[in-house]
Amino acid sequence: MIEILKDKNVLFVEDNEEFAQNFMTLLTLFVKQILHSDTITKAKQILQIEAVDMIICDIKLNDENGLDLIEAVRKENAQIPIVVLSGNKNEEFLFRAIPLNLTAYLLKPIKYKELIDTLSKCAQYFQPSSHIVLKNGYSYEPENRVLYTKEGIIIELSKKEAAFVELLIDNPNRIVTKDMMYEALWNFDYVSDQAVVNFVMRFRKKVGKEFIQTIAEAGYRLGSQIGV
Repeated sequence: MIEILKDKNVLFVEDNEEFAQNFMTLLTLFVKQILHSDTITKAKQILQIEAVDMIICDIKLNDENGLDLIEAVRKENAQIPIVVLSGNKNEEFLFRAIPLNLTAYLLKPIKYKELIDTLSKCAQYFQPSSHIVLKNGYSYEPENRVLYTKEGIIIELSKKEAAFVELLIDNPNRIVTKDMMYEALWNFDYVSDQAVVNFVMRFRKKVGKEFIQTIAEAGYRLGSQIGV
């Protein structure tokens, strides 16, 4: 899968020259071109004039914060793979990074296996896939059990959550009852009604409360187009 990156351009934002050179020597084995910048200003200029497929960005850049750049990018592009590099586990940076839909948050020094695993995750963004567009504005990728919001934000699903989504998709004009859920999600194993309710509550919290509708005393169905 990682071979997909051979024709991709990477914006690499790093101000430590020694680390940058060593890292690029390794990275060049896997990608087409590395566009290196040591400041946010230069990085933004590169984004304006070059075709950038993915971004790898350090957090501490002299007196700048790499997350400022990523936040600006995310306002324009919700799907481009972004990897953050950091020299320490700063909780403030971690909390700020959570809503930015990062592919990975790597701590220096970067281990070879961590880099390969991360590049493999980036490569998944470029894999041809059959997205199923849902009437509530989301789309679903069954191969990887992933939901995409209208804004392109990725929501990874557990096996049961994916089975629930697929059950809803397979029954677009029917109400999905608890009995149908027992069969599809739990293979008729005993599950209490409260356990089903708790599962749906957690699912709603994860994907958005309007993703599904509750039909009183009956079951569930996909919500209608969000924001329409």
